This record gives sequence, structure tokens and C-alpha cells, in this order.
Amino acid sequence: VAAYVRVSTQEQKLHGISLDAQKAKLKKYAEDHNMKIVEWYMDEGVSGRKLIKNRPELQRMIQDAEKGKFERIIFIKLDRFFRSVAEYHECMKRITPVVWSTTEEEYDLTTANGRMLVNMKLTIAEMEADMAGERIRIVNEYKVQTGQPLVGDPSQPFGFKVAIDEKTGRKKVIRDPEVEEALRDTIEYYLRHQSRHKALVYLNTKYHAGLAYKGLKALFANTMLYGAYRDNPSYCEAYIDKDTFDRIQEITTRNIKMHTKGESRDYL
Repeated sequence: VAAYVRVSTQEQKLHGISLDAQKAKLKKYAEDHNMKIVEWYMDEGVSGRKLIKNRPELQRMIQDAEKGKFERIIFIKLDRFFRSVAEYHECMKRITPVVWSTTEEEYDLTTANGRMLVNMKLTIAEMEADMAGERIRIVNEYKVQTGQPLVGDPSQPFGFKVAIDEKTGRKKVIRDPEVEEALRDTIEYYLRHQSRHKALVYLNTKYHAGLAYKGLKALFANTMLYGAYRDNPSYCEAYIDKDTFDRIQEITTRNIKMHTKGESRDYL
């Protein structure tokens, strides 16, 4: 048999569903049913609503099933396998004649009632995922409107960090004092020389920032530079005003080299 485990970041955070807990259940189930686990497939931090093509371990398992590397797939619950009716049936087409079973639930796919139950469970799991997504969206919208960060320091754009607001006791996004001067200087440099590549070399050479080209490109297009994020114009501390930000976008657009499709070009 193949053992499949999956947990999304949100599920692990809210419900404590870990990969180790699932593995322990599957090992015991295999021992109790005289099964030999020949391969483990573990999608960590992956939602059950994601398409098959966006779940690497699930893809690998399907490919191995098509090669006949195992006879059965085991997982703890149906929603660990899928939370999408359409994706489930797409997977089943590809892995047949491989069958599956769960440690915590019982299904009989040989009967019409059993197959109907699977479809009902998947529909409910899909609905629960959608509802959870809506709740998360509402919470995130509230956080943005009140100036609270959605991610921690490592995921903040260069030049920003998370701090505690002394008045409210809530987290907020502020300018990072360690790199504030470097970013201000680099923005001024870019406005003078109007070259992102030169600005990147300047930033990394003078301040040893270690920023990649894509990082600088994304930063110069980020509305947080003038303090806005999504629908909140006063989300965080700003580096520049809106007019300066618009000027940066104008320079960037003007510097984009457009080529006619199919155009032949010669290079030395």
C-alpha cells in the first residue's frame, strides 16, 4: 500500500492536525490489517482544495499508481485525500484499478449507496473549505482595515517590519529602522538614474542588502511604499507620497522594452 498524508498550514494551526499524528495512525492501521507500506506521500502546507497539479506529492503518488507500484492507498479521512468532488473523480480515473481505504471512516465503493456517500462527504468537505475561506477572508479584511499585519517579519517587503502599537497593543507594520536609510537612498537613486538594475547594484553594494532583482521590482510596485495596502490608504508608515510612487511607476513603464510578436532581432 501507499500511505498518503496531507495537512494545510491553517488546519495545523487551528486544529493541531499534524503529519506525525496521521503517520502514526496509518502505521498502526497497516500493521493491524497485514499491509506493507511501500511508500509515503506527504503534502505539507497544502490545501485539499488545490488542483492535483499543485499538489506535488499527490502527483507523484498518482504517477506511481499508474506504474503499478502499489495496490491500495490509505489515508486517515477522506478530506485528507480531497476536498473537491471534481478533483477526486479526476484522480480516480487515473489510479484505477488501485483502491483506497481510510483509518477513521468506512466506505463501500462497490455499492451505489457507498459511492453516493463518498460524493456527499466530498461535497460537505468542499463546502466547509469554502466557508473557512470566507471566514479567513473576513478576518483578513478586518486586520487590513485596522492596520494589522497579515504575515510576520520574514514575509514583509524589504524596508518594513512588524511592531507592537503602544496605544492599542496590536501588531502593526512600521518602517524597519535598520534598513530605512538604505531604502530611502535607493529610491532617490532610482529617481535620478531611472534604472532598476543600477538601483539594485547600488543598494547591494553600498548597504549589503542582498536583495534580488525580483524583490526590488516587487518592492517598487508595492503600494505600501506610500502607506497603502488593499483598501486601507493608511495601512502602515510610508516612505514616499503617492505622487512619488506614481512617478516610479511611470519610469518603470517607460523603461519596459516592447517587441513586436514574431519580430526578428539580431544580436552581436
